[in-house]
This record gives sequence, C-alpha cells and structure tokens, in this order.
Amino acid sequence: MNLTMIATSLCEKIRTKGIELGERTSHLPLSFRLGENQWVVVFRFGVVATVGLNEKERQDVFSELNPFMENPHAVQKSEDISIEIGEGLDEVGSEQAKIPSLSRERVLVVADILAKSVMLERYEAVMSEVFSEAEPLAERLMTGLRGKVSSKELKKTIGATLLVQQNMIGRVEVHEKPEVLWEHPELEKFFVRLEDEYEIKERNDALEKKLRLINTTAETQLGLLHNSHSLRVEWYIVILIVFEILLTLYEMFLKPHFS
Repeated sequence: MNLTMIATSLCEKIRTKGIELGERTSHLPLSFRLGENQWVVVFRFGVVATVGLNEKERQDVFSELNPFMENPHAVQKSEDISIEIGEGLDEVGSEQAKIPSLSRERVLVVADILAKSVMLERYEAVMSEVFSEAEPLAERLMTGLRGKVSSKELKKTIGATLLVQQNMIGRVEVHEKPEVLWEHPELEKFFVRLEDEYEIKERNDALEKKLRLINTTAETQLGLLHNSHSLRVEWYIVILIVFEILLTLYEMFLKPHFS
C-alpha cells in the first residue's frame, strides 16, 4: 500500500485547545485518527500534516482548523513524502519511507520531520529576503561608506532576525526530538535517517549562521549610526559653547566701547 503524507504551513500559530477532528491519539503534537490509514497531526507552530486524505478532505480539515489559526499565511508552503507500507524494517529513501505499519508512533515521527522541513523552508525564504537587504549594509561597512540608512530600517532588520530565532527556538524546536521517541526508542534510528534525508540539522545550522551574520551586520551599522549622531550632537554642543564664549567676550570687552 502506498500513501502520501503532506505537511502544510498554514499560519504563524495554531491554538490546539478545543480542536476535535476525530479519535485523538496524542496531545503534543495533537494527532487524530480519522479512519483506516487516515491521520492528521497538528503542530502549534502552524503546520498540519495529513496522511491518507485526498485534497478535498485536506481542505475540509483546514476549514475546521481555521478558527484556531493566528495570522494565516497568504501563501502556503507544503512538503510531501511517499509512504510505502509492507513487511520489513523501517527504511528511508529519496522522498520515500518504507514502514511495516502506519502506526501512531511512525506517523508522529515522519510528521515531525516533515513539519520541521517545511518550516525551515519558510524561514529560509524569509531570511533570504532579509539577507538581500542586509548585504548592501555589509558592503558599505567593507568600503567604509556610511550611506543614508535609517535606524528604523536597521531595527526592522534586527527585529526580523530575532523573530525567526524566537520561532525556531521557542516554537519549532528544530534540535528537539519528538516525545514519541521516549516511548519507542526503537524508532530513533528511523528518525535519524529521516532527519539526515531532509538535512534538518545542516539547514538549521546554515540558517542560524545567516541569522547571526545579518544581526551582527545590522547592529554594527546601527552602532556606527548612533556614534555618528552622538558626534554630531557633541559638535553642536561645542559650537554652542564657543558661541556663548564669544557672546560673553563681546559683552565684556566690545559692547562697552560701542555704548
């Protein structure tokens, strides 16, 4: 038997309390069995994985989840994997997983990897845009040019990187293994092979390096901007002091001669 699991990034966050789609099989992540070989796994960071559902059934599930979504994405991103069910051991191939049964624990393991992969894809797209904006800043620093960059733009760039970092650490928890592995340690090798196939660690490390680079570049430029403003204020103060001294000298020595 061949089935397809699809993970779709729907929104920034899903409130899982109150969601009822079928027979609940786990709480973290929230998962439901809808029928024979039909599953839905809901992740709080806005991703929903389905297996054994046709497109209409998937859209019906999304409609039921709509009231629980925060900040829905205008453009949804999806990733899928072909699941072959048959006798033998758990195996992982290119965009395919072979498993002996579509058990709850195997559904949760595959869904975890697919959900992380689709979220990394979203973050990679976001950071690609931010990186393209930060690149000119790095060029200015390299050439010694300051250019006209507002602190508002720099703070926006820093804010974007911090938001992605917060989501990666606080919501997605890319480095964390799914809780189901504590109950079924025999599936850890299967999980690791899936993780390697989708290059989860490598993509996450590359994204973190890019985040650090963008953040450092923006903070450096912002520091230079503040220093420039401080220097300008100091010159204003010096000019005012000199003007006040000249005015005092005028009052003391020159004004009496004109009186």
